[in-house]
Amino acid sequence: AAVRGVAAAVSVLDELTREVETDPASVGLILHGSRAAGTARDTSDFDLMRVVTDEVYPTHATLREKRTGVDGLATDVFYSSPRRLSELAERPDWQVGMLVTGRILVDRGPLAALVETTLRRAGERARERLDEHYDAYLNCFVRSLKAWRRGDELGGRMQAAESALYLVRLLFALESRWHPYHDQLAAPLTELEPLQGWSAGELSNVLLRLVRDADPADQQELELRVESLLESRGIEHQWGP
Repeated sequence: AAVRGVAAAVSVLDELTREVETDPASVGLILHGSRAAGTARDTSDFDLMRVVTDEVYPTHATLREKRTGVDGLATDVFYSSPRRLSELAERPDWQVGMLVTGRILVDRGPLAALVETTLRRAGERARERLDEHYDAYLNCFVRSLKAWRRGDELGGRMQAAESALYLVRLLFALESRWHPYHDQLAAPLTELEPLQGWSAGELSNVLLRLVRDADPADQQELELRVESLLESRGIEHQWGP
């Protein structure tokens, strides 16, 4: 499928693509960020992960390279390696988010299999922390309600916003998936909805209301939905009713 905006940036993106395709030290090229997630503006950079061999990676590990084409559009290149991807699978961090909505542009070897394995293992690690995410979500939910009862609007809103963060992690962990970056949530959320009994577009609206309004009644209704969902999967919390 055509990448939105590729035609406009053909010079710099094609140059880098050809370079990776012919470079013996390159394993492949992954498009991530807003261009891959479908949320880009016409002037957005092309965020790229260039996967190089383990042998040359140490010389690139701290390098982020920017290139700008004649049209003014830029590529922002982040480097990785097969070993680094394998490490990421066992000890996932923020870099996994690049792969969640990423798209492979060049694969000169086992890159697709490496990315698949990294995402699968990162999802398993997320599932292992499901109880932690559930507890954090409930804690923020309760703190938000207590703040509202005290008349502390700022505290109520801040705790509600924090609960949204843990709720996102919880819902993706429930499906053994790593959560995407928050500015790339829209499409991945629609993939969760049929699996978890939400109607089409409901999760985006629920989260938007949670961070925008933080209404205590809405929060209570949402918590009951979440609790029911987890109970249907055999997962109960220790907080009591």
